[in-house]
Amino acid sequence: MRKLKAGGAASLGGLVLGLLAAGAAAAEAPARPPALGKESVYAYAELAQGRQTFDAFRSLAPGAELRYRLYPHPPRRDVALSWRDGRGGKGAVKLAADRSFALEPLAGLERRKAQLVANLPFSELSWRPVVSSGGLPANVRRLGDLRLECMVGAQGRLSLRDERKLACLPPPETACGEDVVACARRASVALGEAMLKGLTRLQDEKNPYDQGRAQYLFISDKPVFSVTLLEGGRQFTLPAIWLYGRAEPFTPFFQWPYPREYLYSVPLEVGEWSNDAQVVLEPMVGEDGK
Repeated sequence: MRKLKAGGAASLGGLVLGLLAAGAAAAEAPARPPALGKESVYAYAELAQGRQTFDAFRSLAPGAELRYRLYPHPPRRDVALSWRDGRGGKGAVKLAADRSFALEPLAGLERRKAQLVANLPFSELSWRPVVSSGGLPANVRRLGDLRLECMVGAQGRLSLRDERKLACLPPPETACGEDVVACARRASVALGEAMLKGLTRLQDEKNPYDQGRAQYLFISDKPVFSVTLLEGGRQFTLPAIWLYGRAEPFTPFFQWPYPREYLYSVPLEVGEWSNDAQVVLEPMVGEDGK
C-alpha cells in the first residue's frame, strides 16, 4: 500500500458475433432518463437481459456469480430498493451489506413487467453488475470476470457510457496458445499502443469526444492507487492514464458515476492476458493507515 490521501455484451452464435464484431453499445449519462422525484428506476426485464448475457458467456468466468449492486455517490448507507408493477403490486428487495442483490429470488417479477425502484435519483446512484469468482483477496479481480461484467453492463444498459462501442473482449485471433514468450512480448506492446491511442484521442482538436471503442469504467471498493496485471511470471502495472477515467475525454456535461478516485479501466481487449489473469488493485491509504 502507498501512503497517500484518499482525495484524489435469435441465437448464441449471433450474439457472439454481434458482440465481438460490433462491440457492446450502451449509454453513459445515465443509461436511463432521470426518474421524476427522488427515485431511479429500471425495468426488471432490462436487468434480465444482462443475466442472459451472463449465462451465454459463462465460460469467461465459470465459477462466478452475478449480482447487481447500487453505488450511491457520495457514499451513504440509507439506500433502499423495492419493486412495483402496473397493477398495484409492490414489495421490498433485500440488499446485502455491500448494497447488492441477486435476480434469482425476483424471477417472478418478469411476468409482472415490474420495475425496480431505488430511493435515490440517477444523479446520486449508479447501478452496476458485479461478476465475482470466489477465493480471491478483496483487492484482486479476475480478468475474465471483468470482461463478462463489461458485457453484462452493456447488454443491461448499465455501462454508463455514451452510445459508443465498448471494448469488452479481445479478438479471437489474439489467443496465446502455447507461445507464452511471444504473448509476453506482445502484451506490453498492445498495452502501450492502447495507452498511446488514448493520448492521441485526448489531443484530437477536431472532435475531442469521438473516441471509437471506449473503455469500461469499473468501480473499486477503495480509492485506487495502481492497477497491476499478473499471470504466471508476468507482471504489468498499468500506466496512470488507466486510472480515474483519464483516458476518456468526456464532454464538460458528463456526470461521473462515482468519485473519480474509485474509477479504473483495464485493457479487456488485449488477448495476450487470459481470463485467469489477476487484476490487483492497490488502494490508497490515508495518513491514519486506513
